[in-house]
Amino acid sequence: MGTPIRSSLEVLMGLLPKRISDAMEAVADIAGAEEIRLRVGRAPQVVFSDRDAIVEAAPFTSKEAKELTDRLCRHSVYAHEEELKQGFIAYTGGVRVGVVGRPVIADGRIMGMTEPSCFCLRVSREAVGCAEELMRFLTENGRPVSALIAAPPGGGKTTLLRDAARCFSCGIGAAPVKVAVADERGELAGCIDGAPAFLLGPRTDVMELAPKAEAIRIFIRTMSPELIITDEIGGKADAEALAEASRCGAAVIATAHAADAEDLVSREALKPVLGSGVFKRILLLSRRGNLLRINPVKL
Repeated sequence: MGTPIRSSLEVLMGLLPKRISDAMEAVADIAGAEEIRLRVGRAPQVVFSDRDAIVEAAPFTSKEAKELTDRLCRHSVYAHEEELKQGFIAYTGGVRVGVVGRPVIADGRIMGMTEPSCFCLRVSREAVGCAEELMRFLTENGRPVSALIAAPPGGGKTTLLRDAARCFSCGIGAAPVKVAVADERGELAGCIDGAPAFLLGPRTDVMELAPKAEAIRIFIRTMSPELIITDEIGGKADAEALAEASRCGAAVIATAHAADAEDLVSREALKPVLGSGVFKRILLLSRRGNLLRINPVKL
């Protein structure tokens, strides 16, 4: 069972400069916030499912940006260099913060990030039960079937994936199976001291903050999973790891960014994955407010 000491929103509010968190408390329905966005030189923004609000506060400063980065990195920016190169910092309890600033470039590649200036603090929430009505798309004869779930950023992919892990692990809408969660960015499980902060079920193993392709291979070698769940796939390494999992008899359920079917097939990073033949079903996820809808598509 998930045992978060504090909610994701409480954790994020505790990271903010007090003057900003106090100003945000005055925003109506702050409890329903999905993102907090901070930009140096500008007022904070709170994003909800159907609107946003600019907070009446003095602009976020470069000094506050440095202090926030230090807190997010637990006073060791060096230990988070690999994450920062990819534009995020994984914090405790499933909190992931998007970070952009001045990049360090070498040979055309981003090797580091200095002077962070823009932050997207995403509020992680459980929606226990949201996958139950959709299990018919993810199963065949009571067993998990390999499926790719596509949606735009913020479309609810991670929330759905998290609850699907719970359903398969608990045997809701399907026979219970051993589930392996390759949680590269620490959002799906949100582990605190090794224990998932979210409800993932009693038959679920988790590997956090490791490249998903490597985590999948370790799961196959050591944990004999019947279902592997992972988020935001793309590229040759992921395709090869997923194909290996499929050859070993494990089903795979994963997500990818795409606005629609046309966008999905046009993305170069996804072509190796789509061409691997692993996925038996492709599902497009759409969201209206807190309602999720899945549409099967044929590519």
